[in-house]
Amino acid sequence: MSDRSHRPEVPAWQSDRRGVSALDVSMVQRWLDSYVDAWRSYEEPAIADLWSEEAIWYRPFGVAAEGRKAITDEWMALKHLFDPGGYDARYEPIAIDDGYVVTHGRTHFYDPETKRTRIEYDNIWLLRFDAEGRCAEFHEWYSPLPNDD
Repeated sequence: MSDRSHRPEVPAWQSDRRGVSALDVSMVQRWLDSYVDAWRSYEEPAIADLWSEEAIWYRPFGVAAEGRKAITDEWMALKHLFDPGGYDARYEPIAIDDGYVVTHGRTHFYDPETKRTRIEYDNIWLLRFDAEGRCAEFHEWYSPLPNDD
């Protein structure tokens, strides 16, 4: 038997199942589509409506923002990076288990005039929703697609 004393700890959020909504593929897909629509529009109420009041946005090895207002503020602070457009995305649920959803998607950034790709990302997200269908936990991992040039 192997020595497990050096195994890394997992984050506490993995065992917290409070306030989990009843999930199905169509509900999750609606949320993912609303996420893309909010990103395209940068309308603050549409962004805020995605998140529960106590939502947490995780990036690898850290927290990007905590709470609906902080998450919305973070999105709005990044708006200048996405003007004048030239981005799109598609995400789909690939697994739903015990209150968590795993999604896969692609984010595409392109020149709005020439339509030439600037960069494209492959994304994996782990999500948990509250009883109202708002995202309470958002964990994201992303990697740029290799440059073929």
